[in-house]
Amino acid sequence: MKYIAHIDMDCFFASVEELLNPKLKNKPIIVAGRNKRSVVSSANYLARKDGVKAAMPLFMATKICPKVIVVLPHFYKYEEYSEKFINLIEKKFSKMVEHLSIDECFVDITNLVNKNTSPIDVCNNIQRQIKQHIGLPCSIGIANNKFLAKMASDLKKPMGITTLWNSEIKNKLWPLPIHNMLWIGKRTAQLLVENNIKTIGDIANENNKDLLKNLLDKNWETHYLHANGIGDDQIDLSINIPKSISQSETFLNDTNDFNEIKIKLIELTNNVIWTLKQQKMLVKTISVQIKTIDFKLHNKSFTLQNYIDDKEDILLYAGKIFSDNFTNKTIRLIGVTLSNLIEKHKLNINSELFDDYWNQSNAKNKEFTTLVESINDSLNADLISIAKDKLT
Repeated sequence: MKYIAHIDMDCFFASVEELLNPKLKNKPIIVAGRNKRSVVSSANYLARKDGVKAAMPLFMATKICPKVIVVLPHFYKYEEYSEKFINLIEKKFSKMVEHLSIDECFVDITNLVNKNTSPIDVCNNIQRQIKQHIGLPCSIGIANNKFLAKMASDLKKPMGITTLWNSEIKNKLWPLPIHNMLWIGKRTAQLLVENNIKTIGDIANENNKDLLKNLLDKNWETHYLHANGIGDDQIDLSINIPKSISQSETFLNDTNDFNEIKIKLIELTNNVIWTLKQQKMLVKTISVQIKTIDFKLHNKSFTLQNYIDDKEDILLYAGKIFSDNFTNKTIRLIGVTLSNLIEKHKLNINSELFDDYWNQSNAKNKEFTTLVESINDSLNADLISIAKDKLT
């Protein structure tokens, strides 16, 4: 039997801001830009109590919660703390970690469970260690598969630890409204409700199978099995080594406000850079996508001569792609994609580098020799040597 934990950092951006500035604690805060078209990126629970939600327009959030404090986002700090919490889990608990996003992951804790240590004990320790060493709260769902674990982590927040075993789905899962079910989008949820599929229990009902087939087409069985507690229990480490990394977001209202678009472009680019660095990868092609008000998708890319992972460079290229192609557009969606990726440790030495060696100054020769020596050191073997007329 597998034990899977889903770790979800509570109000991540807002929690990091409270950690950076303790004066914000015990006050309602939201993380957002400060122009008239800005939307809420994150809200702490004091703000949420007044009805503030992520993606809500800033003007609406400040109207329903007049005392709320608006904090500008610090994306580089969110990346830093995300890396800290992932590293802590991998070093202290398990290498079987599937990264989902900047603030959540799945962890296989099966090997940590024994006759003296329950899954709840393990997750209490994980939660305590994250709070103690990083200073941030998290909620954890525990189940025998990933779907149930992720559903469980949403059932009790903040700082919750919730189990969702198959024996518990009738009471804990089935009464939930259909729009609470993972991987059911808003339009699909609306379609289901219109056809009297209103709860997750209705999805699980065998008598509704024919209706689900008609409404959901090829996806019906996955949702049906999930609703009945059946799902994937394998941690997918390959997902941590993607062929491309992308993120996009639809604006609440169509916009040509450059400041609003710029803030969102920076946020999305920082998120994909975070994933790139988590994967220890390098990128060669950077793309920016927009969807215009006529729902047409436009994509522009730039391919570099060399692989990079430098944050400032990637931000610069993404910004330039946008400014060179899209500044006169009114848009409803913007996205950033990093592709043409390679793992750092698999990056081969370019043969042109070796050819250039013989044409460079003594200083360059010395740099090249140092490079070769460092490669040999890293491999703990003299696999590369410099001969008078060739490299062997």
